Amino acid sequence: MQEVLDRIDPEAIARDTLDFIRVRSETGQEGEGSRFLAELLRREGFAPEMDEFLPNRPNVLLRIPGSAADGGRTLLFNGHTDTIPIGVSDPPGRDGDWVIGRGAEDMKGGLVAMVHAASALRRAGVQLGGDLWLTGVVGHETPIGFKEGPLRLVDQLNSGAVQADAIVIVEGPAAVWAASLGSTVFTVTITSDRGAIHTVKVPYVENPACWMGHLLTRFAEWEREFEARPEHPLCGRERVNVGIIRGGDYMNRLPTPLIVSGQRRWLPGQTAADVQGEFDALCHELSARSGLHFETRLEGTREPFETPADHPLVCALRSAGQQTTGAVPDVIGMALVGDANLYANLAGVSTAYYGPAHETAHSDHERVSATRLAECAQIYALAAMEYCGVREGRSEKEDGRRGK
Repeated sequence: MQEVLDRIDPEAIARDTLDFIRVRSETGQEGEGSRFLAELLRREGFAPEMDEFLPNRPNVLLRIPGSAADGGRTLLFNGHTDTIPIGVSDPPGRDGDWVIGRGAEDMKGGLVAMVHAASALRRAGVQLGGDLWLTGVVGHETPIGFKEGPLRLVDQLNSGAVQADAIVIVEGPAAVWAASLGSTVFTVTITSDRGAIHTVKVPYVENPACWMGHLLTRFAEWEREFEARPEHPLCGRERVNVGIIRGGDYMNRLPTPLIVSGQRRWLPGQTAADVQGEFDALCHELSARSGLHFETRLEGTREPFETPADHPLVCALRSAGQQTTGAVPDVIGMALVGDANLYANLAGVSTAYYGPAHETAHSDHERVSATRLAECAQIYALAAMEYCGVREGRSEKEDGRRGK
């Protein structure tokens, strides 16, 4: 293990991360970012596959075969090669330990750490008992991306083209993020059969704007109910919130339709069908009371995920963290949803996150610590050894030395 750890160089990881940040790979135009990741893997002695299922937007796949005779578990490391738009974010650069620029924390640094972890295992002559997969996907960041890359990987997991007993996503805080709430974007539309006529002809009590208030009041009641219910020990409480209210085109015309859009988040143990039922019941009630039409559409829906604290993947990450940093990483949950919600629910593969930090992602001052990235690479390598197992007997390196 120590030889593996010694082969991870924080400065080399920082250089590669900065070079990766300099490659523009905004969502929808990830081609150059995926090619950079593939070239980095080739430089380290691997032969990745470019899965160009979309024109100039390939996923990157690499299988490192384990020793089949040992029957070890298969572990898949995963991250996304796309970033949100660069905008006015800080330009790529270094400031002491910090690597700066769009994608530093989210999540080019984690992908580089993943590659260096696998390289350290190879150069130390370690052969894992089970297969190790390294993957980079496109189309992660919404609203431009529609999870094209993660869903493609889900299809390959379900077909057996890619195999994994567990997945580590290489982003997030320096903790084992093992649970997330479910999430959906809801849109409630209120319409009147009267159409957009002069408001002098319509009593206010029949105005969609009046009933918009009733809807928002009910959301406030939901929030009070959620606050009173027991929280999930990792993810906190369920919630509803509103981000868009839109409608009307003139001060004395009936505003129809009116649109309310926001997010609804729910706990593990509940489902999107439960949430749809709540909205349907509310719309039915308000339609009956108002004489207007209330309809709800849910999109971008992802079910909750939770990987138990005693799962071998969580145990491997915590053990690796303790050996690397001297402290056992916390097991946490977050209200945020991500690709783990897809892999766990659509492919049935237990998933957890471990990354360098979750502090500056999507900000204009994105940065990541080179020291923390090196720790991540060490943790990824040791976790792979524990989870997949290591081939018994002499390593290839030792065999070579003895033959000289």
